[in-house]
Amino acid sequence: MNVFGKGKVADRSPEYAHAKRIVDEIARDECDVAEDMSSLIVSSWKRCVSEYKLDRGGHKGPEIVTSNELKRAVDPLDLLRHVARPEIERLMEQVGGSGYVVMLADPNGIALDVLSAAAPDRALRRVGVCPGATWGEEQAGTNGIGTSIASRCAVTIHRSQHFFFNYSGLTCTAAPIFGSDGQVMASLDASSVADLPKEMQPLVRELVSATARRIERRYFLEKNRNRAIVRVEWGLDSHHDGSGLILALDDNGRTIEVQGGGGDHARATNCGALIGNPLSAFMEIAWQDVARSAKSPHVERIGIAHLKGSDRPCFASLIAPARSAGWAPSRRLASGAAGACKLDLDFLAGSDPVMREHVRTIRRLVDKSLPILLYGETGTGKEEFARGIHEVGARSAKPFVVIDCSSIPESLIESELFGYETGTFTGARREGRRGRIAEANGGTLFLDEIGDMPLPLQTRLLRVLAQGEVVPLGAAKPIKVDFNLICASHQDLPKMVSEGTFRQDLYYRIAGIRLELPALRARTDKESVILGALAVEAQKMALGVPPAISPEALKILLAQRWPGNMRELRLALRYALACSGEDEISQDRLPNWLNLGAGDNAPSPVGDVPDAPNLIDALERNRWCISDAACELRVSRQTLYRWIKKENLSRPT
Repeated sequence: MNVFGKGKVADRSPEYAHAKRIVDEIARDECDVAEDMSSLIVSSWKRCVSEYKLDRGGHKGPEIVTSNELKRAVDPLDLLRHVARPEIERLMEQVGGSGYVVMLADPNGIALDVLSAAAPDRALRRVGVCPGATWGEEQAGTNGIGTSIASRCAVTIHRSQHFFFNYSGLTCTAAPIFGSDGQVMASLDASSVADLPKEMQPLVRELVSATARRIERRYFLEKNRNRAIVRVEWGLDSHHDGSGLILALDDNGRTIEVQGGGGDHARATNCGALIGNPLSAFMEIAWQDVARSAKSPHVERIGIAHLKGSDRPCFASLIAPARSAGWAPSRRLASGAAGACKLDLDFLAGSDPVMREHVRTIRRLVDKSLPILLYGETGTGKEEFARGIHEVGARSAKPFVVIDCSSIPESLIESELFGYETGTFTGARREGRRGRIAEANGGTLFLDEIGDMPLPLQTRLLRVLAQGEVVPLGAAKPIKVDFNLICASHQDLPKMVSEGTFRQDLYYRIAGIRLELPALRARTDKESVILGALAVEAQKMALGVPPAISPEALKILLAQRWPGNMRELRLALRYALACSGEDEISQDRLPNWLNLGAGDNAPSPVGDVPDAPNLIDALERNRWCISDAACELRVSRQTLYRWIKKENLSRPT
């Protein structure tokens, strides 16, 4: 390994002096580092030389990912970026006057967001202080973001302490952001090209570290906003320094997730041992009810607590979940970026008994390693429901990867799903492709319209699910993968199995939990669904509070058959909002492709199910096979069951 680069370098050159300093420091004993160095930086230099085999002479500047690769890095961290924004802006107010730029990077060191007090300095842009720049140690050598991720602690890399000479004019201070599982989710960095006093570095490092801890807690609280939260503080001021514990409880009062702070008491607590146990198993709390205030409207109780095995008392507070017993659309829209509403399971279920039962099933079984199969007509919201399932599970902070099996050309679906090695075929990317299944590792893989997957691909998918590993095209070595699987289809998969167009063994691999989403016309809470969809579309159009719907217009909407289900409803409401703005949505503002006379002859049929034509004949022709009869009548199985109940029919013995 030539750390001095290629070719002869004059002894006087700054690059040579910088490289020689690194070599000399690496050669020293770890216990005898120079006064202006730290063992953390020397360890990073050693990794750059020994593990990453970085060639200083071959470094041409920062690597910038493509727009698609940046999007894939951004998507899994949408919620984190949203909750981090106020804290990043606050940090910017504190350090921006000194010429600092604040960056948020993903766990691979890819810069996602860059915030500066003024237009970014050209010198900063040249060294990669911009979205899409890759700051992992493996690519950029010793630097704030990459070294904070590798060392799992806050660091300051000042000018010539960078491994590459290109970055020697930069001062970087970064701190990792941890998830509740103890893994690094992101890195927060403040960088400057100004020659700042050395005495300022500890202050900036303290500010960055404190901001990272607040982001962790904000993220935990937002992710568990629909769960009861218990906060345990070791002192009156510990909620400022992040040294306490936050516990998220399920509906039975058991701990399902813990965010541990950095204090001595928190470190002494085995957070993993708390998971699955009720509070009483490890803590005694003398609760006291409190009056709610505008400042903390969700705090229901406070108390003095004692952790078992510890003599020191601590403070505890119980925060009620954000969800209410009733269903109010304006309160069920999850926080997200402007124009991008995230809908949770309670919002999607509304008050429909079938959907509420589905949600109860999901909350009980979501983390039991059972594959989930969603049935339903086109437009019933299967992808949104799958995202809601992902959000309530233990893997919610990990990737949610969507693959629409019906939209990928058959010639490309294999490389899209499984990836490929460099040079596998003509036209392939030079660096190869990881594959969408491998991208879902640790998170959730959602296969939409799996019934459209070609049979040869079904065989390969079956092997992935059976072996827990994927083999990219052109590769000899398999890659281990671990993800939750959710599949969806509007087709009758059991019938496809009997016809030989869908593998039976694959069907039983994907159908651990089988849920059918009812069509919009069959839901018993149709009015609430319409009002909820109106709230979503109004938020997307930045209208704030959604406008009212006139009784005549609502009657027409309730009487529609909605063959396109939620997709058709949201399109109709978007049209009505575009025509009405913030004014009341009247009958003449509805799109003319609706049946505008549908509400004239009957009152609003909330959840009404039409009569079935020749129901008994259809059942007898199909030997009372519900799936086949539903397919013949072109309705969902749930609708068919309702018809059978309405006609008081029973299967002949």
